Amino acid sequence: MSRIPVTQAPSLLPVLYPAASAPVGRGGNTYIYEAIHTARGAAVSTSTQEVHLYEHFGVQPVRTIKYHSDKVTQIRVREESLMSSSRDGQIAIWDLRQASSAPSLVFKSDDAILSFDLSADSSVLVGGTQLNSDYAAKIQFWDPRAAGGPVKVFEDSHSDDVTQIHCNPNAPKQFLSGSTDGLLCTFDLAQPDEDDALQFVANTGASVSQCGYFGPDAQFVYVQSDMETLQLWTTEATQLADFGDVRELGQGDVTIDYIVKCKYDPSSQRLYMIAGNNGGEVHLLHVGVESMEYIQKLALGNAGIVRGFDWDLSDGWAVAGCEGGKLAWWSKLEQMASSIVTPTSAGPRRPGPNSRRFTPY
Repeated sequence: MSRIPVTQAPSLLPVLYPAASAPVGRGGNTYIYEAIHTARGAAVSTSTQEVHLYEHFGVQPVRTIKYHSDKVTQIRVREESLMSSSRDGQIAIWDLRQASSAPSLVFKSDDAILSFDLSADSSVLVGGTQLNSDYAAKIQFWDPRAAGGPVKVFEDSHSDDVTQIHCNPNAPKQFLSGSTDGLLCTFDLAQPDEDDALQFVANTGASVSQCGYFGPDAQFVYVQSDMETLQLWTTEATQLADFGDVRELGQGDVTIDYIVKCKYDPSSQRLYMIAGNNGGEVHLLHVGVESMEYIQKLALGNAGIVRGFDWDLSDGWAVAGCEGGKLAWWSKLEQMASSIVTPTSAGPRRPGPNSRRFTPY
């Protein structure tokens, strides 16, 4: 595969300056798995099976939720609700307007839940499970209005862990699944059974670690793999681009060791890739069909691998969480750099060995 050209485009995003940082939990003994933005700030999941809620640029959580008995595999926020899934076989939902530590709804599965999403109209909750001892990897469905077990199950579409579930933001009956088996599947729940609901299947050739919709009509899909590759597809399983191993995109003083995630910005209709390296740097790149544009670098210092990253481009801020237990904030306001809090915990555990919109036509 020929090398993908990477050009410089620093003006695509406002410059982000360090605003605050601090250890989460026990610092180097606590891994951060995910960090997502909320209306009030951020939600962070950790290796202690906890979810911490922060105000914007906060260095101390305003609330900590501990409910799950095993690893928290995913967190999502929908308006005033916090949702979490876990290997303990549960999806829990909290009403953040209530002070209670108990979830308002709990949905159960006999299998470890690795991924989930709520349909755009909130009519169905969809979850993907780990391959169980019966060699079944399931997509399960719950009625969000009633706690309890699934009301429907698909178990023939994937042959390994269902690592990703994303509901189409524009079409409440459609959703996307990705799996360790390398398959990317799109479904239409207007159809009554699994065979009819399964619309398109794309074989990406690698274990799917993350995927998601992008484009003004959610007509495209990005796919990341455990091998640090990135591909772009249509929802009808036509491949648009294969960037191969993104670690080969580094140049000059830019080193890329892994993909953190991809983010789509509806206002600019641009897809961005957030990549990191083992030196504690985060790189922001704009993704086109045949090239990428390098925007800027965010430095975290000796903080370990970045597992969680999110931003609010309209307000001009970003948040990241690292395996070393460090939470970091950035802001487009340079004067906020004076509020930086330096972590005092022990060092992190390190793991072993031009401004064009995306137009795929």
